[in-house]
Amino acid sequence: MILHHLSVYNYRNIAEAELDFSDGVNCLTGANAQGKTNLLDAVYFLSFCKSCGGATDALNIRHGEDAFMISGVYSSDSGTEETISCAAHRGQRKRVRRNGKEYQRLADHVGVVPLVMISPHDQELITGISEARRRLMNGVISQYDATYLSAVMRYERTLRQRNALLRDDAEPDAEVMAVLEEMMSVDAAVIYAARRSFVEAFTPFFENIYRTLCSDVAEMPAISYASHSERGELLDLLAAYRTKERIVGHTLHGPHRDDLAFTIGGFPVRHEGSQGQTKTFFIALKLAQYDFLRTKGERRVPLLLLDDIFDKLDTERVSRIVRYVSGGMPGQVFITDTDRSHVDKILSSLSGDYRHFHVSGGEFSL
Repeated sequence: MILHHLSVYNYRNIAEAELDFSDGVNCLTGANAQGKTNLLDAVYFLSFCKSCGGATDALNIRHGEDAFMISGVYSSDSGTEETISCAAHRGQRKRVRRNGKEYQRLADHVGVVPLVMISPHDQELITGISEARRRLMNGVISQYDATYLSAVMRYERTLRQRNALLRDDAEPDAEVMAVLEEMMSVDAAVIYAARRSFVEAFTPFFENIYRTLCSDVAEMPAISYASHSERGELLDLLAAYRTKERIVGHTLHGPHRDDLAFTIGGFPVRHEGSQGQTKTFFIALKLAQYDFLRTKGERRVPLLLLDDIFDKLDTERVSRIVRYVSGGMPGQVFITDTDRSHVDKILSSLSGDYRHFHVSGGEFSL
């Protein structure tokens, strides 16, 4: 996919912006808190119908305004033009439209405009709780497997219902619990199969990119998937632990507890990895996500958003990332940085089309 034109009104600190982009690399530079990340977040919103940072729609509306609007004109790999727009008013349901037709279910839009974003917050993939790593799996698989996304949404809804019954003062109705647990077990099987298949297929992409970015061949990376489903059907586990779960007030087993383990040389990255290794690891994870998505579904090349990723990396790793992004990526790339020298390295190595924007106070200039 290629984003040709973006319109932004009252989104965070951006009062109004009309931008035309290069089909290749687009760089945005400027001081912190000027609007670089906010623009990338607007692009992200048009793909996932939400902010990349998890902010509520109301918080994305510019101070003193009642609504925001974002609209993008895209072309698919086959040349078909797509117009995606989103508007959110305070206190009202946001509306997302594709070519003028409003979605009744926002989930139906996920995957229409495939996108991968890399930001400093992605370090939580390594250092954070397991929820961050489940979001990684959900974010990738949902862009090419609508059945998986539906299963995740149903499972999470049923999980909330079961947990509410577990916390209730009254003893849960056994028949109601049985129905919920059967539903959870069916969806858990779909989720487990998709995640297991994803990790197996994704790992070679990750290993290849990590070795490209890291010159130290002794750093052998690995990804492993841990799930309660490896012990059998979830239905049996829920029945066996129902008494204990009634005491603690929540469900102890299921795909909502799945996790990924990241290691280098057999040791956990979160405990043994240096700052540079940790950052290289999560950047490789996200670049691999980009490469992996290019092979899935309708084989549409995702947009790639790189938000301030060069901080705290050594010169050699920065050079390798620059060479990979500027020479190895066939799609459209957006890069933000406060350091113009990083951008100059990228632009000087490009043989294709590019565009550079300076960002100040929510305004953009070439």
